[in-house]
Amino acid sequence: MRLVVLATLAAFSAQAQQFDLKGKAGSLKDGDKIYLIYTAADKQVTDSANVKSGEFQFKGKLDYPVQANLYLNRNPYVNRLQPGEKMDYLRFYLEPSAFAFNSPDSLKNGKFSGSGLNQDHAALKELMKPNDEKFTALRKEFEALPAEKRQDKEVVNGFIERENALMGELYGLYVTFAEQHPQSYLAVISLNHAASREDLTARVRKAYEKLPAKWKNSPLGQGVPVALDAPEKTKIGKEAPDFAQKTPEGQDFKLSSLRGKYVLVDFWASWCGPCRRENPNVVKAYQKYKEKGFTILGVSLDNPGQKEAWLKAIAKDQLEWTQVSDLKGWDNGVAKIYGIRSIPANFLLDPSGKIIAKDLRAEGLNEKLKELLGGE
Repeated sequence: MRLVVLATLAAFSAQAQQFDLKGKAGSLKDGDKIYLIYTAADKQVTDSANVKSGEFQFKGKLDYPVQANLYLNRNPYVNRLQPGEKMDYLRFYLEPSAFAFNSPDSLKNGKFSGSGLNQDHAALKELMKPNDEKFTALRKEFEALPAEKRQDKEVVNGFIERENALMGELYGLYVTFAEQHPQSYLAVISLNHAASREDLTARVRKAYEKLPAKWKNSPLGQGVPVALDAPEKTKIGKEAPDFAQKTPEGQDFKLSSLRGKYVLVDFWASWCGPCRRENPNVVKAYQKYKEKGFTILGVSLDNPGQKEAWLKAIAKDQLEWTQVSDLKGWDNGVAKIYGIRSIPANFLLDPSGKIIAKDLRAEGLNEKLKELLGGE
């Protein structure tokens, strides 16, 4: 799964500063409502503004730039879209400054002025354009295959291998951007994405050292060294880093409390389609081996304000094992320690807490457990 979270330089201190966004779009009419939704300080923030004469305005305070969305006449987190349903919205980058939005028609075609953040966004998009085109071509090539070929394991694995190569290229572009724009807050975001890639560790460390102290000291900046250490700390044969996060009931649960069993540390989220499709395989393995010394600890990357979605997914997918989360999405503290940049992802630990396998999918998990614990 590709996740691109972008931001850029704004001249401000770590103290929260004011943002002032004024917007105008040709298709807007009196009575329309615009929703502004973003995450800051580990909380989802929802604001709304009524349209007057085709214009709207939002004001607020931010410590650092954040990704945000504008939605027309609907909060999709409350009133969810039906399959195939579309709405007018725009994803952009909110920074603590005064800037403007303008569109000749809909929100999705809007442009920003006075925003260095969105200028950097455009520069990064341009850098990544060739990589995006390769991903698009690969997807179209796969979709053009006959149905039987799309079910052929060898064919699918070939496409996965090519996709992984493109992902490696993508992460390299993040580092390139950071090398070229060390003063940009977007450099922090970019290095945070690439830091857990073992093949990029040296470049990321060098680029990180060139960042201004204010960016290194930001919450996101402090996470880069943690991610850089993740590949070494999570190698097969290493003792898995211990951690504690809260269960849905609000109780702290430690990984080390499961010593004595084979444990699958399973990273997933309610919003992750591939995770939800993999869950039946994980449930099957759990039911088969739970009486033979095997258990699972689920770590959810659900977002702030999405606890209800997390709980519903646990119930619907019949995930009977212990679940924990800090509800910080991709900023989940455990995910950073383990270098998680895509999900589903998992680590299999032996009874002493050592990592003995990674990313076991489908029958791979069942086969490994059969090898370790026996059974048909």
